[in-house]
Order: sequence, then structure tokens, then C-alpha cells
Amino acid sequence: MLPKPIRLMAQALRPRSIVASMVVLLLAGAPLAAHEFWLEVTDYKPDTGDVVAVTHFVGENFKGESFPYVGNWFQKYVIADAKQTRDAKGVDGNDPALKLTLEEPGLTILAYQSNPNAITFETWPKFLKYLNDEGLERFEALHRSSGKPLTQIQEYYTRCAKALIGVAGGKGEDRAIGLPLELVALRNPYDLAAGDRLPVRVLFKGKPAGGVLVKAFNKDTPTKPLRIRTDTAGRAEIPLLASGVYLLNAVHMMEPTGIDVKGQTYQWQSLWASLTFALP
Repeated sequence: MLPKPIRLMAQALRPRSIVASMVVLLLAGAPLAAHEFWLEVTDYKPDTGDVVAVTHFVGENFKGESFPYVGNWFQKYVIADAKQTRDAKGVDGNDPALKLTLEEPGLTILAYQSNPNAITFETWPKFLKYLNDEGLERFEALHRSSGKPLTQIQEYYTRCAKALIGVAGGKGEDRAIGLPLELVALRNPYDLAAGDRLPVRVLFKGKPAGGVLVKAFNKDTPTKPLRIRTDTAGRAEIPLLASGVYLLNAVHMMEPTGIDVKGQTYQWQSLWASLTFALP
């Protein structure tokens, strides 16, 4: 039998094309619950009229498995430029997920919000490792004090990913798109250089989220991420030590509320935010 996440994906694809349905078989061995989810583009500084491919990745340390475009897997997928915000439309089963022709000069924002999914941590050490990796150590005491189980720990999670594309110079500013957890760059990274700092703000339901760990990966040195916590205003300053492609990642955990658990008991709910861009 396929794992539960794959079975859910198969149900989502059932009414769709044969090509898209074959994706389920390809994903059967993929690490669906592995760490970061991000959007990666073939060119972060294209000229107007250029075609840019967008790939979905899930993995860790800026390396992972690519995932296709499937319309039933997300709640929101938009492209926002200086003139408009429009839906990002692809073809089920395509990998890379999108091919975009970017006609509007300036900073273009690509934003994706997945449907909720579930993960089970079979053992307490695995759950503790997850908490430590993502800066969620305070939840160890909360978990124990509330009498939650120490094995088969279930979590509901949602992915919220953004990519910043600097079209024809990339002038403009990042802004909140309305993701439940969102990383917003407070300066345009395409105006910065190696040695500068990029201020970012983490928003939870549109409000600043303090005490959240932001991990910053450079694709050239992916195993050495910077770890910086947001202040009470939800703000963190990310040192940009070198040029290259960057991935920022943040996780917010809470008691499960407002989700359809379909008779299943979940101990925690989490939101994962990512932001990708390139530093010239």
C-alpha cells in the first residue's frame, strides 16, 4: 500500500490526466515530509520577455527532490508584479512546474500556499531533532506538560513559499501576499551586494511573529546556514556574506485549530515559510 500522503495525492489526481497520475508512482519513494519546501527559478534576473522555468523542491540544506505542478495540491499560487496579481497556471504533471514569460519590468513575486498535509514522528528522539533543527525547542516542555504522546506524534503542516524575481533590473519592493506564514523582504535584495544585510519580517496571519528562527542558506555553502531569530517586531537581519542564490526558511508551530482532521488526532500544527532570491 502507498503511504498516506501518496494515497491523498492519488485521490487528488484521480480525475486528471494519465500523465499526471503517473506522478504518484514517481513520488512513492520521495521524502514528502522532508524539511524545507521552496520555489527555484532558472534565472532570478531575467530581461523582459524572457521565459523562466519554476521548479518546486522539498528537501534539506538547499538540496531536494523536485515536485510537479498539480492544481489540487495548493490553495493559492499567484504571480504579483507592479501592475497586477494573477493566478500562476500550469499543467498537471509538469516538472518544472511552470514556465513564465515575464513582460513587466521590476520585482516580481511568486507565492505558493500548499494544502495541509500530515506527518508522523514515530519516536520521541525524531520529534526532538525536528524541534531542535527548526528552533522550536520550547515545545518540548509544552508537549510533555500537556500529556501528549511520546510516540506516533502527529502534525498537520502547510507550506508557504515565495520567490523574488528581478525582471529588467528588478526595481520595486517585496510585500505581503496574504500567506498564513510569510517572509517579507524589507529591502529589495537586487539593490544589495555581498557584505550587506537583508532585513526581513516574519508575518503570522498578517501580524509580526517574534521569536521565530529564520535559517538562511546560500546555495554555494548549503550545509552552513545562518540561524537568526526574529525580534518582538518579527524582524531579523540576514547577513549576506557572499553572492549567489539564497533560501530563507522559518517555521511556526501551534496547537491544531481550524483544520479538518477527518477523525484523526493531531498533536501539533505547523506553518513553513520560505523565500528564495539571488544576490548579484
